[in-house]
Amino acid sequence: MNIVISDTTALIILAKSDKLDLLSNLFQQIFIPKAVENELNFKDDIVKYRVEKFDKISVKNINDTKTLNRIKKLNIDDGEVEAISLAIELGLKLIIDERKGRIVAINQGLEVVGVLGILVENYKSNHISFEEAHYFFNLFKKNGLRVSKKLEEIILEKLEELK
Repeated sequence: MNIVISDTTALIILAKSDKLDLLSNLFQQIFIPKAVENELNFKDDIVKYRVEKFDKISVKNINDTKTLNRIKKLNIDDGEVEAISLAIELGLKLIIDERKGRIVAINQGLEVVGVLGILVENYKSNHISFEEAHYFFNLFKKNGLRVSKKLEEIILEKLEELK
């Protein structure tokens, strides 16, 4: 079974864009820790509604308090702390977009992917067309995805290569 852990930001961007289905193209189950659920519950109604309706997401408790306490010391937000801790505990890939959180996760030996990696994988797997990939990329930026000019060029080049 293809299972992944997710932090908050990717879910917010995908929910705002009404594109949570891009996750189900790649993953059978998405686990989120309690802190991520709490963060999602404080977002606008459409995000909360779409995430609640998306049946692939479920809350998973963290049992490894030692890892949790170690990650808490690394000065990242609660959602990231718990998502990274859960990914370590379960040995699963982590969906995370925040730069600081990604660095912490990678330094912990985790495999990470962000919204743009999910977009590229959907295109690579023929779940979406080249035109849809471009449209969704712009939609994600409009809905809060922060992308440097350099990363934007890299992603657009990657999509062109796969064409």
